[in-house]
Amino acid sequence: MPQQVTIDFGKIHATAIKGLNRSAVFLGLGVNAADREDLKEYHLTNDTNFRILPESASDQTIAEWKKEFRIWIVGCGFRELVHWFCVYYDRTYLACCIIDRSDDEKKINKFNRMGMAGKIAELKNEFGVGSQYDRQLSSFNQIRNCFVHRLGRVGKKDIIDGNPLSIRFLRSQLVFIAPSQKETIIQNSFDPKFQGFVSPEAGGGLGLKWSEKKIEFNRGDWIFLSPKDLTQILFFTRWCVNQVTESVLDYAKSQGIPINEEVEPSGPECNDPQ
Repeated sequence: MPQQVTIDFGKIHATAIKGLNRSAVFLGLGVNAADREDLKEYHLTNDTNFRILPESASDQTIAEWKKEFRIWIVGCGFRELVHWFCVYYDRTYLACCIIDRSDDEKKINKFNRMGMAGKIAELKNEFGVGSQYDRQLSSFNQIRNCFVHRLGRVGKKDIIDGNPLSIRFLRSQLVFIAPSQKETIIQNSFDPKFQGFVSPEAGGGLGLKWSEKKIEFNRGDWIFLSPKDLTQILFFTRWCVNQVTESVLDYAKSQGIPINEEVEPSGPECNDPQ
């Protein structure tokens, strides 16, 4: 009698969600600390007379340190995000290989050694599994590499075929759709301080529009992403995770695998899903 194997797609999905939540928490704590002008305490403890750094530092020096800290914390957030996504893709790929009975150890190890962009491409090519925004997600890998290998400053290796280093993601914008079908983007509509919008025409309605945002960095530039950019990146990433999970479930169904229950996104925990 063939051995029965149960694949918990909910736990696989939770791998990406928890990694995303960890990034959101750590970026929120770190970027807020770096951007707060009143936060100037840099000593680890005041309970000892031993000092690694000078007893005091000028405001200008502290500002420079915090600028470096901000770059470092955003780099850590990206590494966290890409790391957990790679684990998510590894587990998704293994599930697909089990389904089509091609889970050869050598094949699995080869996939595990790929970078995020390679994993995304291999999953799509071999099993048709992915999101409709794989191209944008793949751009995260180059940003991560710049942070890891060049501390967030764009170098020669980041410039491919003469093109600037770039990150691409989709952002949502509220639009007013007039009776004439003319669309007007309502700027800052998601800002808590938004004061409202006066429509240029009577009647009409509101809609949600998704558009790609591309941020480019030239050689010598430091990678800087605003809190709003980082938030939009995380929202976009969550959307892509749901699409990839739906895609792998569709693949499983196409291969005759019974699906017992829906995959529900995990809660806001940021602990290790293992």
